[in-house]
Order: sequence, then C-alpha cells, then structure tokens
Amino acid sequence: MKQKLLLLVSLCLGFFQINAQTLDQKMYIDFGPTGGTGGGITANPDANANYWNNATNGALAASLSLVNSANANTGYTMTVTDNFVINTANNYGPTAPTQANLGDLAIGSATQDYFYLETGGSANTTGQLTISNLNPSKSYKFNIFGSRPTNAVRVSGYAFAGANTFTGQLQTSDGGTGNLNTILATPLLTPNASGVITINMSIISGGFAYLNCMRIEEYSASNVNITGLTVNGNDINVSGQTSQMSVAVTPSNATITNVNWSVDNINVATISTNGLLTPITNGTVTVTATSTQNSGVSNSKTITVSNQRTALYFSGTATENGTNIATAIPMKMVTGTSGAVSNVYEIYTSLKASGTFNFYTSQDISGAVYGSNSAGTLTLNAPAIDPAETGPVLITVNLNTNTYTILPINWSVVGSTITNSWDGDEPLSYKGNGIWSATLNMNVVNTDTSPRFVFKANASWNYILKKVQNSANSVIMESQATTYNIPVQDIGLGYNTFVITLNLRNYTYDIQCTQIDNLKISVMGSSVSNGQGATSNQGYAYKYGQLLNSRFTSGDGLNWSTSNLAVNGNNTVAVLNRWEKDLIGNCSKYVIYALSLGNEGIHENGQPSYDQFRDNMLLLIDKAIQNGKIPVIMNNYTRADYNTADYNYIKQINMLIHQWNAPSVNMLGAIDNGAGQWATGYKSDDLHPNDAGHTEFFYAMVPSLFDALDQSKPQPQITTATTLTINNASSYGPIKFTPENIIHPFTVSFDVKLTAAGTIARFTTPTTAVGTLAVNANGTVTYTSPSGNTITSSAVVNNNQWHKITLTHFYARGKSFLYTDNTLSGSLDENLEAKTFSINPANAPVALQYRNWFFYRSGMNAEEITALNNSQMLKSSLELYAPLDGTNATPFTNLAQSTNTIDSSGFTLGNPEFHLKSEVQYINPVKEVLTIHPGNITIEKLELYSPTGILVKSVKNSNSINTHSLSSGIYFVKIYSDKGNTTIKIIKE
Repeated sequence: MKQKLLLLVSLCLGFFQINAQTLDQKMYIDFGPTGGTGGGITANPDANANYWNNATNGALAASLSLVNSANANTGYTMTVTDNFVINTANNYGPTAPTQANLGDLAIGSATQDYFYLETGGSANTTGQLTISNLNPSKSYKFNIFGSRPTNAVRVSGYAFAGANTFTGQLQTSDGGTGNLNTILATPLLTPNASGVITINMSIISGGFAYLNCMRIEEYSASNVNITGLTVNGNDINVSGQTSQMSVAVTPSNATITNVNWSVDNINVATISTNGLLTPITNGTVTVTATSTQNSGVSNSKTITVSNQRTALYFSGTATENGTNIATAIPMKMVTGTSGAVSNVYEIYTSLKASGTFNFYTSQDISGAVYGSNSAGTLTLNAPAIDPAETGPVLITVNLNTNTYTILPINWSVVGSTITNSWDGDEPLSYKGNGIWSATLNMNVVNTDTSPRFVFKANASWNYILKKVQNSANSVIMESQATTYNIPVQDIGLGYNTFVITLNLRNYTYDIQCTQIDNLKISVMGSSVSNGQGATSNQGYAYKYGQLLNSRFTSGDGLNWSTSNLAVNGNNTVAVLNRWEKDLIGNCSKYVIYALSLGNEGIHENGQPSYDQFRDNMLLLIDKAIQNGKIPVIMNNYTRADYNTADYNYIKQINMLIHQWNAPSVNMLGAIDNGAGQWATGYKSDDLHPNDAGHTEFFYAMVPSLFDALDQSKPQPQITTATTLTINNASSYGPIKFTPENIIHPFTVSFDVKLTAAGTIARFTTPTTAVGTLAVNANGTVTYTSPSGNTITSSAVVNNNQWHKITLTHFYARGKSFLYTDNTLSGSLDENLEAKTFSINPANAPVALQYRNWFFYRSGMNAEEITALNNSQMLKSSLELYAPLDGTNATPFTNLAQSTNTIDSSGFTLGNPEFHLKSEVQYINPVKEVLTIHPGNITIEKLELYSPTGILVKSVKNSNSINTHSLSSGIYFVKIYSDKGNTTIKIIKE
C-alpha cells in the first residue's frame, strides 16, 4: 500500500505538468530474445492494436529504428551504448500480465523477456541506451517495466539524462512472483540540444537489474529557451568550508534551468551535480555552469580556496618516532575518495609508558602546534599531552571541534575459515609503526562455506575494517565507508595457513602463504578449462595433470600437482575479482590463465571487449609476477557462432600472446576449422569442445614446460646469426627430434640454404610410412605425405639463399599445409600422427646449411607463418627452438621452454670448422691445467664451455687454460687460431 501511495503521489505531481501538454505519439519497446522458451518478439499489432519495436540485440552499437504505436516511422533511433545481457531459455518474466496492473504494457510476450545486468557470470554490471534524433522542442515521458520471478529481492536503477534529468528505482524481484504491478514513470524529459536522451541502467541491490518493456510518450511543449546565465558563489577561506554555487538564468522564465557543473582543477576543489563546491587544497579554481538544454550557453566564476589544513603530524617522547619534528608521523585525513578537506585525522600507533606528544601542522617549526589544557581538548601552543593510555592505540583528532580521542586498540581476524567462524577471533600481534601481523590457521570449514574474513578491533563489531571494492588491498573502517559512500567487501581467501598483515600506516593488508608449493599449478579459467563438454568434466586441464603424474612415475618429470580453480562463465573481470581469494589462497608457484574472448563478449561487442581482455590479461600476468608466481597463458580458441570479425580478433590477440613475457599454449591451432569455428566432430555444444576437442587442446601443451620453468629456463630469443654448415662428404647422419608425447596438430619449420637436390627433412609415424620434405632437381620443394600424396612448391629454393620451409598440420581439421617462405605451396587432406622429426636425413644434399629449427605442438595459420618469416619469436606451444649454431660448443641446444633435447648421436659433424682437430695435441682427462700443443697453427683464443653451452672461461694468446676451480665433468673447449676454429671435448678429473 505504501509503494502504491508513493507512486500515486508521483503521478499527481506530474499530472499538471503533463496536462498542459498535448500527447503526440507513443512508442512501445519489447526487450528480449527473438524466440525460445525464454521469450520472443511481440507480434504486431498487439491485442490493443498497438505496434511494438522489438529490441533483440543487447550488444554494443546495436541500433533500432523506432516506429510509433500506429506503425509510422518516427525518425528516432535507439542505440545500445553500453551492452546488456539478454535472457536465455527458462529465465523469464511474467507471462500472464493483466491490464488492471500494467495497462497497455500487459502484453505477455513483452513482459516475459528482458535485457538484464549481473554482478556474477558475465560481470556485465552497467548498461546504457541512447535515443537519438528526438525533437528538442518536445518532451518525453518514459514508462519502465522490469520483473523477474526469483527467491531474492532485487532492485534496478534507471537514470535518464537529456536537457533535464531523472533518476528512479524499481523493485523488479520481490522474492516470489516478481514485480507484477509497478511501472516506473518519469516526469517530462526534454532532449539535449542534439536531440538525445540517455537511459543508464544499474544494479541497486540483489546482483541483477532488468528491463522488460517500455512505453515512450511524446508531448508537444511550449518551451522558453535559455539565452544566458550568471554564476554566483563565494570564496572558501575556512578549512573544510563548502561553497554553494548557483546560477541566475536569462530569461528568468526559461523552461529548462538545469545546468551541468564543472571545475578546471579537481585537485583544488570538486563540485557536485547540484553545485556544492568542496575544497581539496589551497589554490584557485574556475567553476563553470553549462546549460543542459544548450551547451552553447555557459558562464564561469573563479573561486579562491585558502586556509585549508591538509596535513597533521604526531610527535613527542611518547611516540614511536621520538621528538624530531622532521620525522613526525603523518596522520591520515578521514575523507572520501575525492580527498575533500574534513579537518578530521587519525593515526594507529603505539604510546610509550611515559612521555608526551603534540600535534603539528607541518614537519618543521613553521607550523602550528596543538597541545591540551584538559584531557580531550586541543588548544594552540598549549602544553604537550601526557596520555594515560599506553600500547597500541587509535588517536583521532577533530580540528572542527578542537578535540581528540585515544582508543586502546588491538586487531584480530574474524571470518568463515577460523575456529567458531564469525563468532571466533584470531588476534594479530602489534609489530610497530601501525602494523599488526600473525600466522593464522584458516583451514576450518564452518557452516558458512564462502571463505572470507574481515579485521575486527577490540572484539567489537563497531570497529570493522573491510576491503575497498576494486582496490588491490586497501582497507577502510566500515563506518567511514558508509559515511563517504565507498563500496567495501569482505576479503575473500581460500582455505590454508597464512601470514596476515594489517598495515594501518598506509591502510593496506597483505596475505602470504606460510609455504608456497613450488610444484603446484593453479588453473584460473572458465568453463572449458573446467572440463565443460568432456565426460565427467575431465577436460584438457585434467588430462595434462594426468600426464604430469605419468611423467613423474616414469622418472621424466617432477612430482607436479594441479588445482583447478576454473569457474564457468568467468571472464577477465571475474577472475580479477576473485584473484586474491582463489589464487593467493591456493599457495601455488604457478598459474595457468585459461580465459577467452568469447566470455569477454567479443562476438557481441567487438573492439571494447578485445581491449578489455588484452589489458586485463596483462594485468593478471603482472599480478602473478609481482606475487612471485609464474603465469602460463592458454590462448584463444574457436566457437560455433564466430564470424570473420570475431576470428580476426582471435588471431590478433593470439599473435600478441605468442610474444608476451609468459609461456603460452596455441589452442586455436589445435581445433580451428579455418574460419574460427570448431572442426567437425569436435564440439559438445556451440561454446564447448567434446572429449575429442579437449584431447586436441591437451596435445597442444608442452609436456615438460613446467619442468623447464622449474629449472628457470628463460624464454627464447630469436636469432638469425647462427648457421649449421654440413658437408655430407665428410659428415653424415640425421639430426633427430622426438616430441615428448602424442602429436596430433603440429608445425615444423626451419631455414635451409643449398644449391643441390636432396631430402632436407623427414618424419616417422607409428607405421613404416614416413613423410619427407625434399628439394627436386628443378629446385622446388616437395612434401611427400606418409600416404604418398604430395605438395610441390613453385618457388625455387636451391639458389644458395636462405629459405624458410614450414609444414603445418591440423589434425582435427584433417589438413596439412606447406609453406615455402611466406607463400602457401598447397594443402592435403590427411590426419597425421607423427613420431620423430629429423633434418639432414638419408639422401640429403652433399652440402647444405640449416638454422632456426622450430617445432610447435599446434597448427599455425597464415598470419603466424608470416610472423615466423618476419623473424618474430612465436612461443605458444613451442617445444623446440634450436638456432643450430655450428660454431658453438653445443650446436644443438634447444632454447624452447621444454626439457626435450635434439638427438645428434647419429650425426658426425665434418664441416670445415672442425678440420683442425688433427693439428692440436692435448692430454685428456685434465687435472689442473689444459695445455694445447698447437703444431703448425697459432692459437689466438681459448674458450671453455659447460655441457649446457655456458661460457666458463676465456683466455687470449695462450695455449693453456687453468681448470683448477672447475668441478669434475665434461667440458668443451673452442680453439680459435690463425688457420680456423675447432672444438674439442675434455674431461675434468
């Protein structure tokens, strides 16, 4: 009854305003999907003979040309300028509305579906509609209906802005049937000078907001236009004083007198929407008022702000910093996010058992000094304060009333993961300088199973510190947050044992695991990484964990464990929101980020979603590194509804991820059909892969990646300065590489220089059939598949120039592609299971050179092949990168972040660089000093390398090198002479 009365009063207040106008036309809009059990479009005309506009696309930039109730084109356009979510099957509004409750909005197809916002899921918490091309000489009334039956109470907010504004709320869910009879009606609103009215929807409470349908009424108006205005207001010369600005408009009977307020320097003062000017610091500020009806009508006034107290310090013999004013402890001004002067200060500190203190307005003798003539009061230049309190305290100073308080205080942690849950109390110990800390067991599972905590002082709920929403780790007293309208939240944190630190010198907290598990991998992602689409949710992350276990059992890897923290529907915003709770609380050394542009809204929103994903992913990487964790990125993959634009965004972001400062996995190349959609037979539904799809993703992951990271193996850097020169007249044998696990999709690429024909690469399969890459007599490259089918390039490569040969295979797609340099030579339809790859195989040319041998566990698209040919270091799914440096003591080093190695045991290097070995003599093994007897050559330099290719020692113009400080083992010595270079292997005893 109260709600209906308030609405009646609102309607009565607007009656005379509307009664003086003429209703010209009405427009009806139905928000929701095009069909399905969740709703559908409203057929035209409806039972009342009214025609409806059906808004079915909530994506950014979606637009709708509006017709009126008689189906005439209005010329007005409604555009989505901040995207909405659209309800899906089984999520519905009222299906049987009555005219008694909703009048002509009581059309079931209009009320049952909706646009909505949500704090969870997509984390799409704001939405905006812009109605343009309206007539600025007319006025408009909006009638909003929103409803969703649910067991929770939910309130939606709507803010309208044109030349004038209106803000209203609607309880769309009442915990039962949902809203059935309440319509939010605005007063008459006038468009701005550009003919625009915007509608901003927001979530007031309950985590959701709804917009089911709307009626717009257009009225003729006799408006008197504003032609000028004058700004009035006073200087601010008292600390914390405000100044109420006002305007006088010309003519005085102007219909719309609303103005927008602004200041030229928000560091000096801020101004509210109603013109209240609030000081921040001393200075001058120009205040401007601009007509909302006509932005060409504005005026300004300069206001001087002076005598503001913006700092207060604490010093004396009773304090932690002593009596030196220069090191007096700064106090914190109690204020809101704008930093407005409040004249109220506080400090968390500790008082000594004896001594006094004062408050100072500066850290030198020029400032004012406050003391006290009686406890609790402050007076300038009064005697120092001799406190009765000792130990940790909260001291509050109010210079508005010249008073102070001292509250003995001790902090504790209370939350759902400690003994006795929210009725419990885990004390923190004071460590000095406003810092409390303790090691706490937060492993207790109570009836409240949402793990989180807050800080509580003196066992009183009057003193609660909570986290400032959207901050990294800032806290504020809950009562102050309420006063200054600062959103706060409990601190989410998983189950474990932690060192919890509260720093009230800078109002932050810190969480540290007592022990980081250096062999634990956390997976922070969404539904695909959670196994959606796979049997028993055993998707690619699960399969990879099983592989790591198998490698440990067989002695090939460390004893890794995985912890899947993925949450269905998450995007980067949602993961950032739960990052601390889930990832910090997991106490792992490694994190796999497995998120997608799909959940970010790329299909609906395009570039803004791309930008958000890119920026937030970089933020997630930085957060991990700053917290001592090593991030690994799963790049973007396919979806059934992706179009060409979506596909281009996916390829673009993946190209960036390839080159970020983090290891990554090429998931797109595992399952792409060539258009950004699932390969046939590999999807469970439009958004998720099936078992076979998850398996392809799994095969794209480098098995020994984390073993390499544990060894601190750095990310590879590309080089084009290396060469492996082979003369098969004196050297022979293949150089082999066997990937560590089953291979389905793959890319093998290398540079080659030659002048003759012959086989340049080869791979085996589980059968006797092999695949080869060979240069023909005519100088072109032919790929011969294990099936016998071939691709031949048109480009000649036996011209003694470097050429990049790339074979890429998409197993799920059933395609292989051969590239010669950057040119596609052709493709074959096939499904390969390759085993071992080799260069310089049997029937190789007599003389040739290799460099930059890559092996990727995924297919590559044309853009990636172009990047490879442009010497970009692509790292996603990279298992092998061997520069192939014939001048190095270890020419076959694998720089990729894997522990896999090249097998060169069947290869004897006989190139000219090694012909000098017969000229040198030396004693091997070596005890202390290696002495080279050079024969007929002159030694210019000796370099001694470890087995991993690290330079250990170097001497010039000497034939001896001291090995005394070296540990026992195998080393390589590179000899530089006047007749060439060679490398020898020695054993240090």
